[in-house]
Amino acid sequence: MFDVTPEELEKISRQADEAMVKLGEAMRGLRDVTGEATAADGKIKATVEADGLVRDLRLDPRVLRTMGIDELSEAIVEALRAAQMSVREQMEEQVRAVGVDHAAPLSMDPAEARARLDSLQADFIAALQSR
Repeated sequence: MFDVTPEELEKISRQADEAMVKLGEAMRGLRDVTGEATAADGKIKATVEADGLVRDLRLDPRVLRTMGIDELSEAIVEALRAAQMSVREQMEEQVRAVGVDHAAPLSMDPAEARARLDSLQADFIAALQSR
């Protein structure tokens, strides 16, 4: 069906190896992603880990004197959501950098992202083996 020379097969194999190295680097990098964001003119700062868990939340003491409880709650949620979106964007960017199609957005759960990338890797290897 396909006429593939040994040289072409070797080239495909090298490209596959390079892609797997890049994919591994991206997967390792996903664990280290953190997102930071601020709200209330920088008086609230949130830091979120790759899995979406809050690492840190800082409140400038002035924010407690200038905001009511409802406004403060909304600003905290705003900072946390923005930090989570920062994580998501960074993860998607790392995946795009290795050329993985990202039609479906990545989950905030690194295990789900890893499963998706593992599935793509398996599909890629299967496609190579079927040649």
